[in-house]
Amino acid sequence: MNVREVLVPPLSMADLEHPLPRRFAQVAGACADRPAIIDDSRTVTYAELQDLAGRYGAFISRHVAPGEPVALCMRTNRHVVAAMLGALMAGRPYVPLDPAYPADHLARVVRHSGAGLVIGHVAEDLAALAGVEGPAVETVTSMDVLEASGTGRFEARPEAAAYVIYTSGSTGAPKGVWQDQRGLLHDILQYSQVVQPGHADRHSLLYSPCVNGALRDIYGSVLNGATLCMSDLRREGLRAVLRSLTDRRVTLLHAMPPVLRSLARVADGPICPEARVFYTAGDRFLTQDLLAARASLPEACEIYTGIGSTECATLYRHWIVPRTFVPEGELVPVGFLVEDREMRLVDEAGQGVADGEIGQIRVCSPYIARGYWKDEALTREMFRPDPERPGWRCFQPGDLGRERPDGLLEFLGRADRQIKIRGYRIEPAEIEAALRRIDGVAEAAIVPEERMGKTSLIGFVEPVEGAALDGAALRDALAQALPPQLLPSRVIVLDALPRLGNLKLDVKAMRAMLTDEGRAPAGAAELPDGYMALWEKVFKRPVDADMALEALSADSLELLELELLLERDLKVSVRDAIGPEATPRTVWAQAVPAPERRLTRYGAIDDRLNALASLMARSNGIALDPDGLVRLHNHGGSRMPLMWCFNQVREANALAAALGPDQPLIAMRSLAGLYTGDRPPPHEERQVAEHYVGIVLGRDLPQRVVVGGNCQAAPLAFYMANALALSGHGAASLVLLEKLLPVPYAGRALILFGRDSRLHNPSFQFAEPTAAWGRYLSHGQTALVDGSHGKFFDRPNVGSLAGALRAEIDRAGEVGWLPERARRVVLKVAGAPDGRAAVHVGNPNEVDLVEGARSRIGIAIHALGPEEADARPARVPDLTVPLPRRVAAGESADVEVALPPDRHGTGRYVVSLCEEGVGWFALLEGSAPILG
Repeated sequence: MNVREVLVPPLSMADLEHPLPRRFAQVAGACADRPAIIDDSRTVTYAELQDLAGRYGAFISRHVAPGEPVALCMRTNRHVVAAMLGALMAGRPYVPLDPAYPADHLARVVRHSGAGLVIGHVAEDLAALAGVEGPAVETVTSMDVLEASGTGRFEARPEAAAYVIYTSGSTGAPKGVWQDQRGLLHDILQYSQVVQPGHADRHSLLYSPCVNGALRDIYGSVLNGATLCMSDLRREGLRAVLRSLTDRRVTLLHAMPPVLRSLARVADGPICPEARVFYTAGDRFLTQDLLAARASLPEACEIYTGIGSTECATLYRHWIVPRTFVPEGELVPVGFLVEDREMRLVDEAGQGVADGEIGQIRVCSPYIARGYWKDEALTREMFRPDPERPGWRCFQPGDLGRERPDGLLEFLGRADRQIKIRGYRIEPAEIEAALRRIDGVAEAAIVPEERMGKTSLIGFVEPVEGAALDGAALRDALAQALPPQLLPSRVIVLDALPRLGNLKLDVKAMRAMLTDEGRAPAGAAELPDGYMALWEKVFKRPVDADMALEALSADSLELLELELLLERDLKVSVRDAIGPEATPRTVWAQAVPAPERRLTRYGAIDDRLNALASLMARSNGIALDPDGLVRLHNHGGSRMPLMWCFNQVREANALAAALGPDQPLIAMRSLAGLYTGDRPPPHEERQVAEHYVGIVLGRDLPQRVVVGGNCQAAPLAFYMANALALSGHGAASLVLLEKLLPVPYAGRALILFGRDSRLHNPSFQFAEPTAAWGRYLSHGQTALVDGSHGKFFDRPNVGSLAGALRAEIDRAGEVGWLPERARRVVLKVAGAPDGRAAVHVGNPNEVDLVEGARSRIGIAIHALGPEEADARPARVPDLTVPLPRRVAAGESADVEVALPPDRHGTGRYVVSLCEEGVGWFALLEGSAPILG
């Protein structure tokens, strides 16, 4: 049994009834000779730290009145920790300041806080405060404190103010957030319960104590008997810090995601070879970061992350990321519920949002920060009492989130920084991640720019050491990876991206670079030959180069035609330059090189595809390809996707809204109206359909989808269903609206007709409307929807169509046929009593394995002969048992089956899984199909 277990019991809720220094005294008494702090000059024991803290506490109690704060403008070393503890002993709140911050900021904080005493480690730390205006401020150094004599009165109480931390100003004017000792201790209690620091641990501190993120490092260490290993990342540099992490044998590493990226980039090996827990928070944790952490840290190291804010005084969601977890997008979820800290997602009216919907985050707890220092009005406005629980208060940090079905929270950024361009909600993290994947890019940020009433995206990148980057080349590279709406209008390369004192990127500083004073010249405004002729061709009248588009009365179709002509003839893109106040001259000044159009392999239909791209430009969906031919609606929906080919773009927009946000819709347009005849040539329809499927397959399509089309679009839907099947994916159902194709189709099909559609509904024209369907459809069904031909997408009828489609998607998920890519299984077999076998069936697919009575999936057993190898022989099984029950996607089931007679006398069997008459399931790693 170790020292901590005997003398330093774990923190508990009972500790919250006492002041924080009481807990520190217990630890210091039990671990007196153990190292408490290692800084850049020496190692300090717990006994020495307690003595040093007492001397600071005595000085503060003599020089600062009860309830008033003391400012600590000190470097990252043992003295700042001792001064923090000393202030808490004296019962005075401390205001941590970073001497490296600008003098104006430091002076403003001191004035606002009302601190009458400022302690600096050395006189140099205090130089910036020499001219602070207002009430007299006493400044002293650590030497002054240690040379002073006299005792002090320690007045620590759980409800006494502990600290006032000033926000960085990234969300507005700096504000002082204060917390009491009980709330601070509760934060450390929750952290300790997850990470369990002990006397054998060495905890990193890479940040200035003036940021909220340092609290858990400092107090999580010294209140649990661990050793705090202090580094000044900005002063020492990355390589020196890496050496320190190794030399000091750090076991608990805390680094924000941007710092992790930087450390991993310069490290020659593991960034912290003895780390058992890596804690990261304070910024978006990207999938790239998770992969980098797993690659750069010891294999057994646990990764702990979450989300919080200074006002919430700790994390309100957290989790230890399982080693097997694979994120689905660019961001790692921020975790599950935290005890004593309830988080709700609410709408603008403060009401809870529906499951799966995006909402503003609201945190309720008795332990959030007490409020804003010396600002009672703002405190009342922002920290609201919880009407349901006395003593609880609620705070909305201004963040957006969405809760997944498994309870994990997806953090979607700040509500006041949401970017929306041309109807698309933009997630900067996706663009930033794509930039970081480009060779030579170390860090990236996306900043919106408002100009002439129009929003565009500007990329900022920082190169890796020694790399030479070109902004235009980076944008061209992005164009190969991102849809057009995510493409920045330009990319700016800086030697180093500006950062705040807490090492987060300084978005405000980057925005300042985009002002008229700081913007790089957009280029010469001389107009090239033929440029104005294109304008006059579109508008069919003379156009002045300095006439605003608003004065031209330009409509969206004319502007779209202009964009296409400029891209085709002059090889420039002006999509981000067009606005009501823009002129032909300013449009040209902001033109950027057009991304090179990928030629299709069809050649002859390129013009048709270009025409379809022009028509689809009016879609509300997210473009899945550079030309915008295929559009995704209801992004983020969790249901099986619906791929639908429409005859008009407005139909897609109407159906997407009626289907609801949980139903993804992948929309494309038919060739209706692009040919003079009744129907396009079938081979061109097939080529366009295959082109659509190729686009969708390049965007990580699920294993099964429902495919459909209305009337003239039906042939393309038919071709798409077959192309998907040949690619190993599955059309769980083919849905055709008012169009039965007299062509054999083996899969599940649903034909929809309008109740009032006299010319197309066969029930109005035939005595036996479906009598001959069996010749063409193996599994065909029919259903009625409201409306008549051409009116199904109108407001009175589209809800009926959407309801029928949702119902079919649900049914197809139950019984739809199995795509080739889903014939994979983990199969293990073991002996069981009475001539039976225990079979473990693991389903790694995205679709359920339906019970055999409905799906014809069976467990096949071969009794092996003496000459047969330990593998499935090429003959009919000795026994095939229908799969007894459903095995859900991603889950497994254990079943027992009777073994066939051992007719060869070998006692050896091989077990397989098949879809009768169709094919055999591939056995994945971990399978053990041989018995005997």
